[in-house]
Amino acid sequence: MKLLKTDFLKNAGKLLSGSFVAQVIGLGAIIFLARLYDPDQFGELDTMLKMVAVMVAIAGLRYEVAIVVEDNERDAQEITRLSLILNGLISIILLGIILLFKEQIATFFQLKNSNILFLLPLFVWLMSSTESLMNWKNRAKEYETISTNRVLTSLAGVGYKLSHPFTNLFQGNGLVIGHLIGQSIAFIHIARKLPFSIFNTSRETLKKIALKYKSFAVFSSPAALLNILATSMPFFMIAAYDSQAATGHFGNAYKLTYLPMSMLAMALGQVFFERIARLKSNKKEAAEISHQLFNLMFGIAVIPVVILAVWGDQIAPFILGEKWEEAGVYIQITIFFYFSMFLTSSFSSAFSTYGKLNIQLVYNATFLIATFSALYFSYKTGASTRVALAWFVVVGTILRIFILNYFFILFGKNLIAKTIFAILIVAVLSWFGFGLKEGF
Repeated sequence: MKLLKTDFLKNAGKLLSGSFVAQVIGLGAIIFLARLYDPDQFGELDTMLKMVAVMVAIAGLRYEVAIVVEDNERDAQEITRLSLILNGLISIILLGIILLFKEQIATFFQLKNSNILFLLPLFVWLMSSTESLMNWKNRAKEYETISTNRVLTSLAGVGYKLSHPFTNLFQGNGLVIGHLIGQSIAFIHIARKLPFSIFNTSRETLKKIALKYKSFAVFSSPAALLNILATSMPFFMIAAYDSQAATGHFGNAYKLTYLPMSMLAMALGQVFFERIARLKSNKKEAAEISHQLFNLMFGIAVIPVVILAVWGDQIAPFILGEKWEEAGVYIQITIFFYFSMFLTSSFSSAFSTYGKLNIQLVYNATFLIATFSALYFSYKTGASTRVALAWFVVVGTILRIFILNYFFILFGKNLIAKTIFAILIVAVLSWFGFGLKEGF
């Protein structure tokens, strides 16, 4: 396999090592954090982070993605500068919005302390700027730096979260404060030793580079916003229509399922992005590498996914404690959607690589409208959160499978046969698992 004979897996391994260690730290800590904090405190953190994620998606108008695509080193530096400046401007605008509408936002999401919203602009600036610099490091193939950054972020954040109930160094939700500390460490670490000055540029140069890659701002930025709104929608809807406690259950179900998968998908996706950008004109090799990557990802995840689908209601209370049984039910409901997200996320760079940002925008708009409708009409007809999530999963999974197949058409060889075969494998394994659980 060409994928195994190149440095692809070696580079992905460097990224994955940091992601794996960070994930082990986070998952290990959640065993204790779930017993130190209540579901509504987790819900508050999850609601905050999803609001941050929405703003981060548009903070740099997606120019940070062009950092990897650009062939010229000097232009890549200018794109990095432009992205960082935009991050700061968007964060300032967000602060103004918070000053004007703080109470209304807090009431809608059932947040007990509206002042916590003042942390949003700082979160957005730290996380968006870190992402921009991560892309620069990825371009320079500094995978060990990226890996180390993730470990430091996790250690700093988890360390404070665990100590807060005993030390109470800062007043407020220790989960939120700990996350802010972790993101601060991440930015400081990744911003060190840049080979160029951030402000050594001119307005004319920035304007020129912005126009060159304006398609990222016009198409990719709205598409990214729609995408993150769609994936964050369950958090927002549960917070608004149910409670922060229910949001906390859903959030921890997410952490035990998709979060570990996303770390692997992110590591593979970052390296795949760099590789496919160089191979886009070679359909044969691009198709071969993409199919090999799909086989690898499906093979790694399918057994754990089926186990969680069958025994999730028992696994969550065992790991988190008895008060988290509802989180286990949410795992069973959502795991197949997260599996489809895992399989598509590593290939999503195809939109940028093949210049299909307009298609990305249309797809993300469709996904948002369809999944929002599934949740909204479920709640409006009096359905429980369990039923609402089930409809969300059905709609979301179908759309994810569709776009995955579209990616592979771009790569040069469709995935239809493998998709059908993969669905059959999952169905058979799930039937066998539930049979074992119920004693056939």
